[in-house]
Amino acid sequence: MEVPQRLCRYVHAGAAILAAAMVSPLIPTAHAAEPYTEDAVKAAYLYRFAGYVNWPDERSTDTPFTIDVIGAPGVARELRRLLPGHLLNNRPAQVHEISAIRDLGGAQILFVGAGHADILRSLMPGSNLPPVLVVTDEQGGLSEGGALNFLTIDRNVRFEVSLTTADRWGLKISSDLLGVAVRVQGGRRQSSMSREFSRPRPRRVT
Repeated sequence: MEVPQRLCRYVHAGAAILAAAMVSPLIPTAHAAEPYTEDAVKAAYLYRFAGYVNWPDERSTDTPFTIDVIGAPGVARELRRLLPGHLLNNRPAQVHEISAIRDLGGAQILFVGAGHADILRSLMPGSNLPPVLVVTDEQGGLSEGGALNFLTIDRNVRFEVSLTTADRWGLKISSDLLGVAVRVQGGRRQSSMSREFSRPRPRRVT
């Protein structure tokens, strides 16, 4: 599939093949005649992340796959445009905007917008919450508790990964995703790549 030139402004050329494959099929559906915004690209990434992560408590296909969003109304709006008509891990998908960690329900992904990462200090694995992939959007987001963190490098949207945080939540991240990350921090990167995700096949997202 040919990658639209406008999208290349946001996806770094060094990871163009997989990164563009993750997001480029989605954005034209939601924005056929509009320029791609960073919010749209981040929403597309959040959608695609689901296919490259294994949660330890896979639920029934009757249960919606939920993305909760704090402090990022633009990304939440883009997700509302993107999700209808698509499935995440063979399940209907939905997005909820919440204002505090106490409002976090059974979401599989929590996206925390820029300037709000400090609220994650109260979010700890094993705190009567199911495993959740926390994605942040600011410098130092991994140290605040994000398993993935968005970065803007030369106007390109990229991301970094903390395997240490993912391990704490019992999440397994595909080596395909690690391969396009700007940085992979901590964890057992080599064992994760060689044993758990040898030639991984991401689950289908449609």
